[in-house]
Amino acid sequence: MTAKSTDDEIVLLARQAGLDLPPEYFQELVSAYANVREMIDRIPTGRPRGDEPAHVFAPMKFLPVGQ
Repeated sequence: MTAKSTDDEIVLLARQAGLDLPPEYFQELVSAYANVREMIDRIPTGRPRGDEPAHVFAPMKFLPVGQ
């Protein structure tokens, strides 16, 4: 897992995302972000580009018969 984000980093991320939260919601955002960060860190990385389904989809296979 990556290092724990500081409150200032979370504020910056929220502003970059277009969020303008009132102060009373800020602690809730910080708490939720810790959980989201854990989920993000579990996503596997370094996979080959060919593993992406969009790169193996063959739309010609779905044409009506005879075309």
